[in-house]
Amino acid sequence: MVSVTGVGSGLDIESLVTQLLTAERAPTETRLARREAALTSELSAFGTLKGLLAGLQGRASALKNPATFSQRSASSSDSEAVSASAAANAAVGSYSLSVSARASAQTLASGAFSSKTEAVGEGVLTIRFGSLSATPLEPGPQQVTSFTENTQRAGASITIDSSNNTLEGIRDAVNGSGLGITASVVKDGSDFRLLFTGPDTGAANGMEIAVSDQGDANNTDALGLSRLAFNTSAANLSQTRAAEDAQFTLNGLVLSSASNTVTDVIEGVTLSLGAVTEQDVNITVSENRAAVRGAVEQLVTAYNSFISSASTLTRYEPATRLAGPLQGDSGTRSIISQVRAALTDSVRVVGGPFGSLAELGITTAEDGKLSIDDARLDEVLDDGLESFGDLFSRSEGNGIAQRLDSLLGGFLGATGLIQSREDGLETRIEFINTDREQLNQRLEQLEARYRAQFNALDGLLAQLNSTGSFVAEQLANIPLPSDRFSN
Repeated sequence: MVSVTGVGSGLDIESLVTQLLTAERAPTETRLARREAALTSELSAFGTLKGLLAGLQGRASALKNPATFSQRSASSSDSEAVSASAAANAAVGSYSLSVSARASAQTLASGAFSSKTEAVGEGVLTIRFGSLSATPLEPGPQQVTSFTENTQRAGASITIDSSNNTLEGIRDAVNGSGLGITASVVKDGSDFRLLFTGPDTGAANGMEIAVSDQGDANNTDALGLSRLAFNTSAANLSQTRAAEDAQFTLNGLVLSSASNTVTDVIEGVTLSLGAVTEQDVNITVSENRAAVRGAVEQLVTAYNSFISSASTLTRYEPATRLAGPLQGDSGTRSIISQVRAALTDSVRVVGGPFGSLAELGITTAEDGKLSIDDARLDEVLDDGLESFGDLFSRSEGNGIAQRLDSLLGGFLGATGLIQSREDGLETRIEFINTDREQLNQRLEQLEARYRAQFNALDGLLAQLNSTGSFVAEQLANIPLPSDRFSN
């Protein structure tokens, strides 16, 4: 509602009310804004602290896991020919390996067709998998001399009719059969051929294709659908590549594998056969000290980041009289002290060679951060990971990483110190919003009172002005003595 004020007196009541309300609001609003900024800064600081502690806990969790110290690495003297990887259960050792043949999947090629849409024939293709022998192995007229079915891999029958009897139709039918065979149409000069590639490498995954030719009822001739027959009765497809096992020797022992990825020869070690070798490849399985060292370095880095940021949040600069948002906060000081103790205090390791980080070459510098003596840490790692890992993760649950992880979990939990402080700060910020609402309500009441008072004053002044005008007019009408004598 618009209030029209000062009509009778000429007073600028609107301006007076506004200035009085502004003067009344300013001290309280400034105080609330200052307090809100301080609380928001403190809340943000606890969020930063929380993130640092969570990062530190993540690094501690890696080192509290015993599996971290049982990792293995595998290296190859010729990783292009043979690459290797090792799981935690792999035994440390060295192996000599040579590859004489890689595993391959069978490929069969049809004769030439004038176009991709040329009709091949109709009938049923029955495909089975197993071990077969075909002579000669090179492309050309061949004969399948034997076939032994692989009972572990199911075959299937595929119907070819007028809807799919072209090269493209047969390709799509085979690809959609669920057998895992890859069928494709390739261009050979001006002609087209149909290629079938077996689903997997290995001698037991060869393909036999029998045909029930509905065109001329002859299932073996080179006409109609029987042009795709490849079995002991008819080899109308050319085997351009045979299904074969990989052949290799390990420490002189002759071995074979249906796959070029070998997982069952050395326990915990995966070998990838990439090429036939001209000389032996050395495979070495060792403790993965690089991974352990990396985990320790990441813990030190996370701790140093925590110390650096925590110092900034709690510091006070006498020269500038500037303080961090958590300066003087007892809870933060307690967190810093407990984290430092959990990481750097000694632990009791019965029969173990190490009882503290300092014995690993990890010491506390003057600024409170940790520093690593690389030479000492490498020396300790070279002695083996078992005793090294026992300092961080123990069956009793009191290793350094276990102790630190448990402490941080308490700080960061739903009922922990950090969450408790954040909840308290958020509540106090909400109270400020309530104080603002109350201030607005009080000023609304004050404004109403000011307006009532000034309007009353305006009315009084208007009345006084009116009375003054009347008196002046009456006085002006009173005849003066000089006027009487003049007449």
